[in-house]
Amino acid sequence: MIVTIDRRLALGSWLDLGMFIQNVMLAAVGRGLQSCPQETFAKYHRILRPALSIPAEQMVACGISMGHPKQQARARLMPRADLEAFASFKGFEN
Repeated sequence: MIVTIDRRLALGSWLDLGMFIQNVMLAAVGRGLQSCPQETFAKYHRILRPALSIPAEQMVACGISMGHPKQQARARLMPRADLEAFASFKGFEN
């Protein structure tokens, strides 16, 4: 998939786009697919624009590679920190 965003949108819209991309990726998992967002596709906008008929008012933000896994997912390469190591929640003591 190639993801684009309208040039006229404000900077905060990139946050919205990121959340959209995350939800697409989560939906893929729900359908048994794996995905990988790839910002490097933005560097190839001059090739992608004519090949995919992307209008000038759209910026190429990234690509998302998606497909069926060849094998089951392995354990994480890097351990994850416990939530308490990087976040705190105030007002939820009950």
